[in-house]
Amino acid sequence: MVFSYYIYKYPYKISWHIKSLFGLDNIAFYCADPLDYEMFEHINKYLPKVTIIAKNKKTKIYLSAKGINYKTMPVFPKVVIMGRHEHYKFDVKRIIKIGFDHGLYQFKRWTSNKYYNGFDVYFVSSQDQVEIAKKRGIKSTVAIGYPKLDNAFNGTYNDEYLNKIRLRHNINPSKKTIIFTTTWNVDGLSAIEKWIYRINELTDDFNILLTAHTWTEPKLLNELKNIKNAVFLEEFDITPYLMIADIFVGDYNSLIGEFCSFDKPIITFKVPDSDRSIPEVKELIKKISIQIDEFSEIRAAIN
Repeated sequence: MVFSYYIYKYPYKISWHIKSLFGLDNIAFYCADPLDYEMFEHINKYLPKVTIIAKNKKTKIYLSAKGINYKTMPVFPKVVIMGRHEHYKFDVKRIIKIGFDHGLYQFKRWTSNKYYNGFDVYFVSSQDQVEIAKKRGIKSTVAIGYPKLDNAFNGTYNDEYLNKIRLRHNINPSKKTIIFTTTWNVDGLSAIEKWIYRINELTDDFNILLTAHTWTEPKLLNELKNIKNAVFLEEFDITPYLMIADIFVGDYNSLIGEFCSFDKPIITFKVPDSDRSIPEVKELIKKISIQIDEFSEIRAAIN
């Protein structure tokens, strides 16, 4: 918890109670990143009017581009929803605090219990996560599935919608489409440097889609964007592209879990043990994918 929190805490509490005498925002969504809103918009349509709070410049630009009105802190709601562990910014007991995971399943280690138990309810994608959380003393988790994938199964991303994307990106229907993905390059969990400089070896034979974690080093992101005859995905929600892809290539990223929903082949680069990885998840990835060590093995894995 940052030092500024302690300067902010008591003025916020006092202001919230004064504001409550005259009227509070009913529900607020604290949006720390564009990805948070991509997750939340599938839930937002079922709620009464929600006040959107933009944390930073990046998020403000994103929301403005979508025509979404927003406020900045301080905001004084009765209920706050967020996809980050920042409930301490709303440190009033009477505020109902709801959190959710912004990735599918638990690919990274659980943080301190206080970051979960500070929420009245913390939504996760599976009952398995709930049971694991209970063993760790986390009492707030509730399994709800993964709303970000709803459009893949409710008819929104139908054949007509997907075909428009194929046409827009000149995806050749006679070739297999492969999506290369990666987590952010920390603790050796990203395999991006095993393939980024050799991906051009595949572009003649396959449709290649590329995406990376938003925290990936800028120089690597720029390299991805400049790969010829491949499509770098600028969108925050790449669900339609997962549906278009015939084969998924990853490492230790939660997109693996999303792609499992479509029951298609997965190839993963082996990654070393790390303070951020979970042995059980590494074993799960091993079971559900073809694992390789180096890029030189990729064609054999594809075939």
